[in-house]
Amino acid sequence: MMTRTTMKERSSLTLRLAALAGAALLALTACGSDSGGSSAGGEPVRGGTLTIAQADYPEEGFNPVVRGCCVEVQVLRNVYDSLVAIDFDETIHPWLAESFEQSPDGLTYTFKLREDVKFHDGEPFNAAAVKANFDKITGDKEYAPSVAKSTFQNLLATEVVDEYTVRTVLSEPTANWLSTLASLQGAQISPKSLAGPDAATGGVGFAGTGPFTLSEVVEGAELRFKRNEDYNWPSALAEHEGPAYLDELVVKVVPEPNVRAGLLTSGEVDAIAQIAPADIALFDDADGFQFESRPSNVSPYSLYFNVTGDNTKDVRVRRALREAVDLNPIIDTVLQGSSERAWSIVGPESPFYDAKYENAYGGNVDEANKLLDEAGWTGRDKDGYRTNAAGQRLTVRVIATEPKPPLSTVLEAYQAELRTNAGVEVDLQFRDEGTVDVVRETNAYEAFPRAVGGTDIGVVLEKIYETGGAINGPKLEDPVVDGWLADGRTALDQDSRTTSYDNVAQYALIDEVTTLPLYTERYNVATGSGVHNISAWLEPPRGMVSFAAYETWKD
Repeated sequence: MMTRTTMKERSSLTLRLAALAGAALLALTACGSDSGGSSAGGEPVRGGTLTIAQADYPEEGFNPVVRGCCVEVQVLRNVYDSLVAIDFDETIHPWLAESFEQSPDGLTYTFKLREDVKFHDGEPFNAAAVKANFDKITGDKEYAPSVAKSTFQNLLATEVVDEYTVRTVLSEPTANWLSTLASLQGAQISPKSLAGPDAATGGVGFAGTGPFTLSEVVEGAELRFKRNEDYNWPSALAEHEGPAYLDELVVKVVPEPNVRAGLLTSGEVDAIAQIAPADIALFDDADGFQFESRPSNVSPYSLYFNVTGDNTKDVRVRRALREAVDLNPIIDTVLQGSSERAWSIVGPESPFYDAKYENAYGGNVDEANKLLDEAGWTGRDKDGYRTNAAGQRLTVRVIATEPKPPLSTVLEAYQAELRTNAGVEVDLQFRDEGTVDVVRETNAYEAFPRAVGGTDIGVVLEKIYETGGAINGPKLEDPVVDGWLADGRTALDQDSRTTSYDNVAQYALIDEVTTLPLYTERYNVATGSGVHNISAWLEPPRGMVSFAAYETWKD
């Protein structure tokens, strides 16, 4: 029978967490006031400026296709529309395409386009424009190479059937094709803009068809958007037609979460994103404010164990790293209910989530120590860390991007618990993104924490677990796993996809222990009570904050 963490051990852990959690709270806390759910009621008011604050600036550019998976770029949804829309149930709805049809073999999709749409630069939106967009992705190797190799890898051809009918031809059935087209990676850009020298970076003057235009950029600090007065082609999910209600949208870049919270409580901005756990109480169910939050349905924050790492090649060591720490009290203390403990390779909102992995592992300290003994780490050095027969210390190098709570705080607590419970040294290395990539390429690490984004869970899992995947933290090269991922990608029914991805989950979580889920990725926004229709700001299906303001209005 497995030995789980006792109440006494949990109490001791809670005390050890206090200093770490306290430091995180100091970093996250802001002064201010609070509020509850989505504001509703009253007739929409036309006009006004909505000023918001988000954490990051789109340093890599403003092209929605090239950077469509990045959090800081989601606000560009205000500028760009897609052929189809998607909801949180992952149902596809008409948008720029008023109808679509899939062939029985899943290889061709035919889209009948709206005939009343034009780009911000006056160019017509038609089948030729769609072809120009997709041909740019697949034919220009310098434009969006990562997109061409992932979500668009199966697109063989885009054919103009007539002026307002376009057909895409795939090399194999691709279950995520429509969800890809519903995302920013499927955003429609004016062919004139695509032909320009700055196509890959975008910016002011880069034309879409959306309800706003990007009118001004203050580098590193601010983006400004103006209403598109000609707009009259929202998706089938919209509740009104015609132009947006707001005149203007202003996005201020404010990296510090406590500063963002302070700006909202003082009334200097109308809304903020990425509220820190310590600040949620300022806005959730508080007078004068609203708070919206949604868990992601794709990958949670996880620790990926490098199966080729110097000290994590042995599955017994990886299993011990999973069992030696009870993450539940760590997540409860650090996240304060703002996110939940993660148990699988997909988020709990995903249709592919299986609750059977909940409480199926972790917190078995006796088993962890037994496994490490069996793996040959039986000695102890003067500092109490485990050593092997050669006297080498058992060190797990965790390479992570620059320390940002709450992830950094969770990792620091995990580090402390591994030393206390199993004598394992965790070398936490916080680096910039570029250095992290170099370390991963040179294989100088044992573990890598990340929440991996994507338009579809299949795309996400391929990034992580497929041989040569863009973010293959576990360093897997397993043809069996590759086969499961391919089966999930090409399956035409949900049950087959579910079976394929559950095979990957069983492998990653239980059999080979390449993955230790930490906590669910959760996105949130807060605003004053005078702002209406904010639920659309959390973009389906992943829930990332887009501040999509087409339906938003202010008192």
